[in-house]
Amino acid sequence: MKPIKYVTSLLTFYLKGEISAEQNLIKFKNPNTILGLIPLGSRKENIPINQIASTQSNFKLKLTKFILGIIFAIFSFSLLGVEGGFIGFSIMLIIAVNFVLNAFEIVLQINMTSGETRTIEFFIFDKAKAQRAENQINAMIAERLDDTNNRKQTDKIVYAINNK
Repeated sequence: MKPIKYVTSLLTFYLKGEISAEQNLIKFKNPNTILGLIPLGSRKENIPINQIASTQSNFKLKLTKFILGIIFAIFSFSLLGVEGGFIGFSIMLIIAVNFVLNAFEIVLQINMTSGETRTIEFFIFDKAKAQRAENQINAMIAERLDDTNNRKQTDKIVYAINNK
């Protein structure tokens, strides 16, 4: 699996999450931020492929972020009438746009064999990367299942014995 790097937020476009594979492990690295603006380390996780049951990607709208973005946008336009409010308007409008765009996201959901679910959020414009990660992880799951399928292994042994 080739490493997949993806953007998690519009304003922190330089902070990238990463999904990669090493032997039988799927590695996730996701940057942490405060309010989606201030970088604060990253979350790393390694999951053995034999503990992953399935993956799926979904579109999701976070209504609270969307509403906050609309409120910030309205508040930013009210600053235009104030003397020297253009700087405040600009900052508030950037924050509003960030909230609105981050409200729309693609979620890669990883279902574990234990029943636990892990989620990874992708920026809305990285939908293709989320689908590629989903397809690659599902391919690794299918490959693992083929490797552990006793019937296929037995058929190979019988074929080898019969065709000495």
